[in-house]
Parts: sequence; C-alpha cells; structure tokens
Amino acid sequence: MTPTALHRWLDDTQIIRAIGRYFRALDEQEFADATFRQILTADARVIRPNGDVMTGVASIVNSHARSFARFEASQHLLTDHAVDVDGDAASVRANLVAIHLWKGRPAAATLLERSFSAGGVIRASMRRTSEGWRIAELSNRVLWRAGDFGTMLDTR
Repeated sequence: MTPTALHRWLDDTQIIRAIGRYFRALDEQEFADATFRQILTADARVIRPNGDVMTGVASIVNSHARSFARFEASQHLLTDHAVDVDGDAASVRANLVAIHLWKGRPAAATLLERSFSAGGVIRASMRRTSEGWRIAELSNRVLWRAGDFGTMLDTR
C-alpha cells in the first residue's frame, strides 16, 4: 500500500468511526457533552428530517436527550459509506435504517404497534481538527417509514 493510499484509508476509517460513534451515542442514550465533543465540532449543525436545525454541541445534546427519552431502545444501522476527502474537509453519504421502540407500549402489542422504523440517507460534512475528524454538519433525508410514527414530526 502506498503512503497516499494508506493516508486515504486512515482518513476514511476515522471518518466512518466518527459517524458510527454519533449514532452509537444515540442508541446508548449517552447524552453527555463530553461524549459529543469527541464527535462534533463546537459549531456543529444537525438538521432533523423535519427541517429543524440544532447548532452547537449543547443544543444538539439537549435536543437528543429530550427526543430519545420517549424510547425504550433504538438501533441505527449504517451502510455503504461514501467518503470524499479534500484536505481537512470531507463529505460522507451513507444509508441509514433506524428502529425506535416507544416506552410504555404493551408487551403484547405487535412490533409495528410499539415501534417505528425509517430508512433514508445521511449526509455529513466533516472537519479535521487537532483531535481528529469531527462532524461539522449532519442531515438525514427519510425515504420511507413504517410502524407507529407517533409524535416524531413534533420533534424539536
């Protein structure tokens, strides 16, 4: 492997890991500023599927903590990361399937009655910092939904 190819592979790996850490923090409901400061730039923007924008680590963490409090569990599955690096900036496109289980639903309810799933495409702008690659902006375009969508469109 040439040095250029090795650097490219390392960048791609670090970028994909940063995206994975973001979604793992959501699934594990790890909403600490310290966790997200290792994932996001200080001025990061997250654009929800409904178009709402959160800016800055504290705003993003607080919004996610409020939103995910209504779920018993969630699982975000990412695949087919397409990474384009240009110096200290990069863009990422990946496919996402997300499953969310509502809290307080009867155990006898069907999975469709106590959960919702959505599939879509995430896009991220990444920035190389002295501490490594960080997400500068992340958006999620939902392509399909199934199950009990509940109050998700009201998410802020």
